[in-house]
Amino acid sequence: SQDGMFVIIATVNSETGKLKKSPDIISRGFVYLRENQELLRQARIIIKKTIEDNTEGQRPINFDHIKDIVTDNIGRFLFQKTAKKPIVIPVLLGI
Repeated sequence: SQDGMFVIIATVNSETGKLKKSPDIISRGFVYLRENQELLRQARIIIKKTIEDNTEGQRPINFDHIKDIVTDNIGRFLFQKTAKKPIVIPVLLGI
């Protein structure tokens, strides 16, 4: 928690497992988002790929499992890029 928090809000189509739109990202006490657009762009790509790859063929979708995978993947990515470990909180909305 010393390294801040990174909240991911993604809307997922419950039928297909695809994202409805690009995930929203809220960062507090981690990095200044306006100066880190490239980091955010890469994070969004990883989030989309992680969710869509892991929901493929999964009916019904196990959102808790997907959240765990997103948390692990994004946590690892952010640590590689910034050497910080923010708390990653994924919020997946099934629609």
